Amino acid sequence: MQPEKLFDLSRLKHTKSLFWLAVICVVVAIALIPLWILDSRELLGVSVWEKPIKFYISVAIFSFTYSWLSSFLTRGDRWVKLTGFVIAVSLAVENVLILAMASIGETSHFNVSTPTAIAIWSIMATFISIVLFSTIFISLMILFQKQQEFNLKLALALGSINTAVGMGLAYLMTWPTATQLANYQGIAGAHAVGVSDGGPGLPFLGWSTVAGDLRVGHFFGLHSIQVAAILLAISLLLPFAFRSPLIVVGNITWLGFVGLVTWQSLRAEPFASPSETTLVGYAVLLSVAALSFALLVVTQNRSSKKK
Repeated sequence: MQPEKLFDLSRLKHTKSLFWLAVICVVVAIALIPLWILDSRELLGVSVWEKPIKFYISVAIFSFTYSWLSSFLTRGDRWVKLTGFVIAVSLAVENVLILAMASIGETSHFNVSTPTAIAIWSIMATFISIVLFSTIFISLMILFQKQQEFNLKLALALGSINTAVGMGLAYLMTWPTATQLANYQGIAGAHAVGVSDGGPGLPFLGWSTVAGDLRVGHFFGLHSIQVAAILLAISLLLPFAFRSPLIVVGNITWLGFVGLVTWQSLRAEPFASPSETTLVGYAVLLSVAALSFALLVVTQNRSSKKK
């Protein structure tokens, strides 16, 4: 497959429900920007509209990507489109609730302060779990389909599985912290590790600059499928012996990176200020990746010569 065919824009429309959800999310995100600028209300130290904007952007990227990905599934089209519809409805519900809570100046995630807040948080947790299991289902469909180029199937399957892992990392945020258990204030769960949510953070992303933040691993994990697509595109430009090694090692290394930044966060360490231990972890990961890539290339070359 040629790179231009891989990124044919018509593929974005393959699953209509996901495509139109993505379009709507882009429109809403743009429409919220004036409110973000003009409305002075804040929640946890940032504009009440910042979180909805981030979620609408994230859902747009996710939906466009999975509509594109679904175009490469050669079998089970009805199941793929049904799964896409389920994902689209679930993400739409999630975003509407986030926007509604932001509009009244209330936090949506981890909020168990009132029966209404508990119901909204429970609905959100249910629908995002549906998205997770649907993503796993699509990943398995990609992995086990027969009539598709091996490297393409491998890249998309690994990327989608890694995305599901990244999505699952969000559950680490739902556990009440020791402080919350000791002094209940209607919140059960947190992004930050070592400090309360709402402290100093990176611009727009909001990741804590003074402690660990579980959103880091979640973010990079969610974008695994985009990384896989980039690796696939690069592999098409390389000699044959380099293609599968790049796809396999690249995706596994990315998953290792997601694990490392999550481990870093769990140790209450800011992503932007890695300790010596974390830097050693990066060095080991890159060394193993380089060695694995070299070995796989050599093995691939030998296999090609035997044929």
